[in-house]
Amino acid sequence: MRIRLIGAAAIWLAAFPAWAQSPKDVRGPWTLTSTIVMCTDVPIAAKPAPVLTVKGIHNYDLKLMTTSAPLVIGRRPDDGLAVGQRYILARVKNQLEHGEAFGDLRITGVATIKALDEVNAMADIDVACDGIEAGDYLAPYTETVMPGSAAPVVVDPDFTDRGNVLFGVDNRTLLGTGDVLSIDRGTQQGTVPGARYAVYRDRRNGMPLIYLGEMVVLSVGEQTSKVVITKTVDGVEPGDIVVPRRAPSK
Repeated sequence: MRIRLIGAAAIWLAAFPAWAQSPKDVRGPWTLTSTIVMCTDVPIAAKPAPVLTVKGIHNYDLKLMTTSAPLVIGRRPDDGLAVGQRYILARVKNQLEHGEAFGDLRITGVATIKALDEVNAMADIDVACDGIEAGDYLAPYTETVMPGSAAPVVVDPDFTDRGNVLFGVDNRTLLGTGDVLSIDRGTQQGTVPGARYAVYRDRRNGMPLIYLGEMVVLSVGEQTSKVVITKTVDGVEPGDIVVPRRAPSK
């Protein structure tokens, strides 16, 4: 995976395309759920150092991972495991390479610890986002809370604060209306759930930025956020520019 980060060229648009208001309910006609958003791949800036990993499935067929059979998790001293705890299951799908800003973390599911001894823990699979494999690691579960509405529609994109499209679920690189993807803007850049972003493409040919569509922020991390595309006039790709829509200063 190679993410091409486009530098912010000093290009201002004299006129912006007309844009009809998107539904305030950010789930819109796509029936997005918190599970869909949670299962979308997560950009990571460093390779995780997991403490707990999946050993396999407690089933007669060790190659068959099913939600009806419990997972076996190898324990470590002072791992803090307890019955009833929930964990996100994940694995690194694409390693960070030299010069890349983000790698790709695949969320494979959610599991709850149901029994344990000194050597192993057993966990029920609550959600399967993908095939769960031996070696998938456990991370503390955090509830994905969907915003109930988006920020008010405003006309002006703020071109002084530019980010980039990263990728979508399964590392998808061509995205359209209704797709969930990540951008390289998070709490460190002041992004909040429900914020609106416009997306553009820079052809780097001396021409103005090309308008592609609109996005609404669904969940926010420190350096990245998951967004849903609410409108497109063309396909959105990694490296496209995202700019926040903000109310004009009074």
